[in-house]
Amino acid sequence: MRSFLILLFLACSAPLWAAQQTVPVKITSDTMTYTQKGDQVVFSGSVHATRQDLEMWSDTLTVLLDKKQGGQNATQGAMDQQGSIKKIIAQGNVRLKADKGRTGTCAKATYEAASETLTLEGDPVLMEGANKIQGEVIKLYIKENRSEVLGGKQRVEAIFNTPADNKGITP
Repeated sequence: MRSFLILLFLACSAPLWAAQQTVPVKITSDTMTYTQKGDQVVFSGSVHATRQDLEMWSDTLTVLLDKKQGGQNATQGAMDQQGSIKKIIAQGNVRLKADKGRTGTCAKATYEAASETLTLEGDPVLMEGANKIQGEVIKLYIKENRSEVLGGKQRVEAIFNTPADNKGITP
C-alpha cells in the first residue's frame, strides 16, 4: 500500500505542484484571473494541467502566491512582486492521471508548499490498476515520504490484488 501511494503521488504529483524543477507545466482553462491584492491566480472552467507524466483536471485551480521580500519601487511590475507558490487548490471534479494506470479522484486537492503536503478531500480515491484505496481524507506528506488515509463517517477501504498462486495453501 505504501509503495502504491508513494509511486502514485509522491513521485508524480509532487513535481506538478513544486516549482523547484525547470520542467514546463501547461495549464489550460476557459478563463484565468490574476488578483494582485489577493496574490492569487484562478483558472476556471474545464481546467487541465499537464506536467511530464501527470495530468490533472478540475473545475477550478487556485494558486496562492507569496510576495517577494523587499519593497516595491515604481519600475517594478505587479508580476515581479510575486514570489513562490504558497498553496494550490484544485476544486470540483478533480481527476489525476499518471503513467502506468495510476489515477485518482476527489472533490478537492490542496497542496501546501511550506509543509509539502497534498490533501485529497471529498470522496478521495486512489487507484493503481485494480488496487484501490479510499477514505474521507487522504494526506500525502511528500518530505516525509509517507501517507495517511483518514476515516470518519466513511471508513477507510483498501483493495489489493495479489497473485493467485495457491502453492502450499490448503483450505
